[in-house]
Amino acid sequence: MRNGLKTVALTLVALGALGSVQGQAGQAQAGQAQSSAGWTLDPDGRRSLILPDPEGDSELVVPPVFWQRTCPLVIVSHGRGGQASDGSTHAPFDAMLDALDVQGFVLLLSSDGGRETWGSPRALNTLRRAYRAALPHFRHDGRVYTLGISMGGLPATLTAYRRTLGFPIHAVALVAGRVNLNNAVRTSRSRGRSVAAAFAGAFTQGHDPVNDFSGFAGRRTPLLVVSSPQDTAVRGSQNGLLLVMLARKVGAHTDSVCFV
Repeated sequence: MRNGLKTVALTLVALGALGSVQGQAGQAQAGQAQSSAGWTLDPDGRRSLILPDPEGDSELVVPPVFWQRTCPLVIVSHGRGGQASDGSTHAPFDAMLDALDVQGFVLLLSSDGGRETWGSPRALNTLRRAYRAALPHFRHDGRVYTLGISMGGLPATLTAYRRTLGFPIHAVALVAGRVNLNNAVRTSRSRGRSVAAAFAGAFTQGHDPVNDFSGFAGRRTPLLVVSSPQDTAVRGSQNGLLLVMLARKVGAHTDSVCFV
């Protein structure tokens, strides 16, 4: 996993560059660090800021070099049972943060509206609020990437495919990402109950990147998938690798990396 996260960070720029620079020009100049109030400093010199939200706080992480320079943003969605703060305390994520520093990204660790939200409207709405809350606190160049870890593959992909931020996402990266909601429900009673609770009676149609693929406006978003054939919890052949096949058929720029 540690190597996989490094690979994601090192590949995002190249993958996103395959498409045009996407984003809203007005946003590229809107965000700027206004004060040091509320920020914490970690041993690597990165600054982090908690972004409060009634559905779960998110966290903005800014490398020192980008405190006063424009930069792209990567929005990270966590796995099932996780939370936004896991990104800043979990050792493999620290490796990713180091690589992101080198490549030149600001990181937004999304709460996704809770620990088990499965790309539901609650997850997507919370992510959108976190993005808007983050903008005044750094200098944004207009480029937005999404990165989904395990269950986080759903909100990460749906943000791009549904264009819930109001504009195209530059690229999506998945690490052991779950993007087949129907498969998740069918293959585990526990997951089925968890998905039902997350949607709370709302329709799941339009929230399944694999099975609803043809209906998404943003289905040609560049896509990177990192997976392992040893992963029996989130099988790549039924999730990320299957999504890569669908995306290639419609002309999306795609890449996949497998770790054993």
